[in-house]
Amino acid sequence: MLCLWLLVTVLGGGSCLNVLLVSTVSSPSHSIWARAVSDGLLSRGHRVTELVVRAPATEHPNRTSFVVTGNVYAEEHGWDLDELSSELSWTEEVRLFYDFCRESTNFVLPSEALQDLAKHLREARDPYDVFVLDYFMQEPFLGVSASLIGRPPVVAMTAYNLPEDIMELMGSPYLPSVVPHHYYGVGSHGGEPSTFKERVVSVVRWILFKTYFNWVYKPEVEDVIAKTFPGSPPLAELQRDVAVALVNTVPALHGALPVVPGIVQVGGLHARPAKPLPDHVLRWVDAAAAPHGFVFMSFGTNIKSAFLAKDRRDAILRAFGRLKQRVLWKYEDDDIQDKLPANVHVAKWLPQNDILGHSNIRCFVSHNGALSTQEASYHGVPILGVPFMVDQHGYAEKVERMGLGRRVAYTNITEDSFYEALADVIDNPRYRENMRSVQRALLDQKETPLERAVWWIEFAARSGGAPHLRSPALRLRWYELWMLDVLAAGALCAALAVWLTARAVRALLDKAGPRKDKQL
Repeated sequence: MLCLWLLVTVLGGGSCLNVLLVSTVSSPSHSIWARAVSDGLLSRGHRVTELVVRAPATEHPNRTSFVVTGNVYAEEHGWDLDELSSELSWTEEVRLFYDFCRESTNFVLPSEALQDLAKHLREARDPYDVFVLDYFMQEPFLGVSASLIGRPPVVAMTAYNLPEDIMELMGSPYLPSVVPHHYYGVGSHGGEPSTFKERVVSVVRWILFKTYFNWVYKPEVEDVIAKTFPGSPPLAELQRDVAVALVNTVPALHGALPVVPGIVQVGGLHARPAKPLPDHVLRWVDAAAAPHGFVFMSFGTNIKSAFLAKDRRDAILRAFGRLKQRVLWKYEDDDIQDKLPANVHVAKWLPQNDILGHSNIRCFVSHNGALSTQEASYHGVPILGVPFMVDQHGYAEKVERMGLGRRVAYTNITEDSFYEALADVIDNPRYRENMRSVQRALLDQKETPLERAVWWIEFAARSGGAPHLRSPALRLRWYELWMLDVLAAGALCAALAVWLTARAVRALLDKAGPRKDKQL
C-alpha cells in the first residue's frame, strides 16, 4: 500500500500541490461534495489540509483534517415538515436564507478547530499553492487566505447549483430572464424561466436577495472579516483572488448556461459506479426479481423520514403495501417496525448511490435534492419527488417537466395520490427511457466531473490565478455593465432630437402662419 501511494504521489500530478480546503456549510450534502473533491485531490498525490464539519471516513497520509464538532444545524433540528413545506413570503425567504448563512458561519468562527487550523497554518513550513473554499455564502472565510497563507489563488466551489453571487463573483453577468434565481429552483427543461410569471418571480427574488446582501449582509461580512482575521483587505479585494469557480450544474439537467470560462460545471462529481451492497441489503434487492423489481425511498441527509407526520407516513406505508414491488426505505427510527407491510424493509442507513446502481431498481422516491437527483440521473433511475425546501422544488419541477418522473406535494399526500403517482412512474416506460437519455448525456463526457474539478484546481495553482480568464465585466461599474450610461446617453440624444425637431416645426409653423394671414 505504501509503495502504491508513493507511486501515485510521484506520477499522479507531475508536481505535488499544497492545498487548503475549507468546507464549513452546515449541510451534509455540502460535506459529501467537498469530500469528493478532497479525495480527488489526494488521488492525484496532492497534500490537503482541510477545515470541515464532518470527519473523513478514512485516514490518508497526505490529509490533515480539522473537524468542527458540536451541534451541527442541519442534523440536529427535528423539523416540522408541514411548516418546512409551506409557501413562504418572498421577504421571509430572504430572512431565513441569510439566517442560515449567519448560523452556519457563527457555528464555525469560535470553534476550537478553526483556532487549531490557524495555529497549524502559522507554523507551516511549506507555502500553500491554492485555497479551495466552499463559497456558498461563506465569504468571511476568504479572510483565512489573506491572514494565514499569503493569498494564493482561490478556487470557489459550491454544491448549490449556480447561485447568482457566484456568477457576479466571476464577472459572468447574471440574467434572471435566462438563469433562474437559486431559491426559486432550476426552472424548465432548458434551465431558464419559461413563462412571464417565472421571469417576474426570478427578477423580483434577485432584487430582494441582492438588496439584502448589499445593505445588510455584506456589511456584517466585512465586520466579521475585520474582527476574526485582522489585517485582511476589504471583501471586494479578497474576492478578486478567486480564479475559478466549480459549480454543481451539468448541461444534461440544467441546459446551456451563459457563463464565463472561469465558471466550470462539474455537476455530479460525487456520483460513481455502484459498489457491492451490504449482504442484508443485497439479499433483499436480489430477491426483487424481474419484472417487478424494487423501489428505494430516501429523503437524503437533511430530511429524515422519521420527521414525517403520522398520517402521511401511514398513507405512504399503505400505498407501499399495494405494490407488487419490494420497497427499501431509509427510515431513522424504530417506531414503524410493527406496521411494515410484508414487502417493505427499513434501515437507518443505506448506501444510496450503490442501491441506485442495482439493476433491479424501478423507482427512487426522493426529496429531489441536487445530489440525489444527479445520482438518480447518473444511474438512469426515474424519480417520484417529494420536495420540502429551497432548490428541491425546482428539481422536482424539472424532473416532471423533462418526463423523468413525477412529484407529489408533501402536504397533499394521501394513500391514493401517492400510490397513483408511484405506480405511474414504475409502470410507464417513458420515464425510464427519458432518464436513460439524460444518463447517456451525463456519461458522455471526455473526463469525469471530478477529474475536471481537480484539473481546474491544479490549473488555478500553476497559472498563478489564471489572470487571462478574468472577465472584463469585473472592471466595470454596475451601470456600465448594464450599459445604463449608454442607454441614458441614447435616450438623451433621442429626447434632444425630438425637442429640436419640435422647435424646428414650431418655427416653420410660426413663420408660415403670418404669411397665410397676410394673403387673406
